[in-house]
Amino acid sequence: MKKYSKQNIGNAGEYYIASRLSAENFIVTITLGRAERYDILTINPKGKTIKISVKSRFDLNIKRFPLSNKDEKGGSDDFYYAFVRLNEFKKEPDFWIVPSKVVNKILFESSNIYFNKKLRRDGKKYKDVGLRNFWLEMTKTSKELYPENWKIFLKKYYKNIRQLK
Repeated sequence: MKKYSKQNIGNAGEYYIASRLSAENFIVTITLGRAERYDILTINPKGKTIKISVKSRFDLNIKRFPLSNKDEKGGSDDFYYAFVRLNEFKKEPDFWIVPSKVVNKILFESSNIYFNKKLRRDGKKYKDVGLRNFWLEMTKTSKELYPENWKIFLKKYYKNIRQLK
């Protein structure tokens, strides 16, 4: 399998989301690293400005997207996350557009459970090193941390650009 740099994977995800938004008549600008938190600034067809942070993964069967504890806060009504699974460029990418306030809440609640209620095998608490995971599919561990209806809940964000309009 061909090896791709993380930078190129990130760029591919950003350009993919930008192309999908452009096809829906959004005005789109990719920040190219010039904005600390946002990868895409866009104006929807109604004239509303929207900021998007794009998280991209290359693998076909990836189940999670790594984030940080910074992503537990700072949400707003005009800020969204786009999670892009590039599927090794073997088929059309999958993507989820999730409001930042939803991502903030999920990460905060799941990390609170993981670091305050869950114990390691030796009975001690896990140390918080600032890493978080946003799960697209449930694993044994994530089922304990996420709402019961997660799969149904996540479905409404799958390839749903309409929510940005």
